[in-house]
Amino acid sequence: MIESSAAIAQLNDRFRHGDRSSGTYVFTPGVKSLSSDKILELYQLVQNFNSFTEDNDPHGEHDFGAIVMGQ
Repeated sequence: MIESSAAIAQLNDRFRHGDRSSGTYVFTPGVKSLSSDKILELYQLVQNFNSFTEDNDPHGEHDFGAIVMGQ
């Protein structure tokens, strides 16, 4: 069992950066409806996201982020 927010954040960061050994990607219907180029763009934005703050990550687990993507 993982007991610390730092350990959870480390696992979430590894998964976000492409280590699929500890999780599964799940896409909403809206994401699935995007072109493959847009899905790749979104994937890269998520992979590079590192703007965690007290407001969007109050527990320090790096388990939430907001991405703004152009049409």
